[in-house]
Amino acid sequence: MINVSENILTLLLLIAFLCAAFFAINSVLNRNSLVRLPRRGLNNSGKPLISVLIPCRNEQDNIGNCLDSFLQQTYSNIEIIVLDDDSDDDTGNILAQYMASFPNISVIQGKPLPEGWTGKNWACHQLYDASEGEVLLYCDADTTVDSTLTNDALGELIRCNLGFITILPQRDSTNLFDRCVWSFTRWVMASWVPLWLAYQTRVRIFAIGFGQFLMLRRTAYDEIGGYESLRGNSLDDFEIARRIQSSGTPWRVYNGIGRLMTASYQSTKDAVEGYGKSIFPALGSNVFVLLLSWLLLANLTWTPVIVLVMESINVITLSTDQLQLASFSVAAVLVSWASAAVKLKISTPLTVLYPIAITSVLYTSLASYIGIRYGTMMWKNRVIHKADEVLDRAERSADSDLESVPDTPARNSEP
Repeated sequence: MINVSENILTLLLLIAFLCAAFFAINSVLNRNSLVRLPRRGLNNSGKPLISVLIPCRNEQDNIGNCLDSFLQQTYSNIEIIVLDDDSDDDTGNILAQYMASFPNISVIQGKPLPEGWTGKNWACHQLYDASEGEVLLYCDADTTVDSTLTNDALGELIRCNLGFITILPQRDSTNLFDRCVWSFTRWVMASWVPLWLAYQTRVRIFAIGFGQFLMLRRTAYDEIGGYESLRGNSLDDFEIARRIQSSGTPWRVYNGIGRLMTASYQSTKDAVEGYGKSIFPALGSNVFVLLLSWLLLANLTWTPVIVLVMESINVITLSTDQLQLASFSVAAVLVSWASAAVKLKISTPLTVLYPIAITSVLYTSLASYIGIRYGTMMWKNRVIHKADEVLDRAERSADSDLESVPDTPARNSEP
């Protein structure tokens, strides 16, 4: 048998255990912080106009279903504005047909992308300029909603005096890699982020947002500077939430299982690029933070599992403390995954085989760094750059950018 170095292995197992214990405890504390949106909407009479704002680029397979779901909303005081962001498929023809058939749908053509902006942020800024609603609802073009979701979200926004609501979508993935990464995402929402504490503080890293459903009061949007203040940030949904959190505006995130659906990536390549464009920016585009997070997650995932397997087949010998730390680590991670599985519908196989799901994310995070760092990460036929590089370019050309972006007067009315 091989005698394992006591100090190094014990330290690694202790770190893994502390991380796992935090996730298990936090998943319990979060049990009432990521709930389903209550089904208690408002009557249409005298209620505020909602501007549903949908940036759209090459979405011929999804945009029809998205628009159909919003046309079926029980809340009728809605304007739907879609921006066609230089699509080169049949998206433009589909949008033209909808605009001709439904008077509350408007389609605008995206203007050329200014230097220093990401494509989606520029599209969302133009949508804001075209909107009139007191409440803004940004949605992705691959999203569908149930018929009462808009009404129920608005009711919650008003009754709870919130400035911002976001909803975690359901994602029925057909691609295994996509399913693994999305399972990890749901685990993170349930076990990593201390939502129970986020609602009581202004700590920005505790905030989360989902581009499939971002509902804001216009005044809250103006207060944080809107998409113009994000410009080159490729993590727009999380950054919106973080700025809302920093401003002290009350907000909530809800579980959208069964009510808010989003399309999955159809291939592993699309999944790596789709998720990869966000992972490195989510960590502040900081290499040290990425490396530390990667090592901690890899250690949590594999060190306890590997040493327990090796000990069981008599390849190594563990001390009693090491055996307990490894066993408790695996048990605590399974508890946190099981909690997320019950609340957010993670499949049993992916819960039990959580190391495979986490390894998919570890791979994607490396691809995220390499692709963004060296300009090989593409999304919608556009290169994803590091946030600091984009901001540097934006600062160097600030005057010309401001000339190309129309001023938008703040509106002070609230619903």
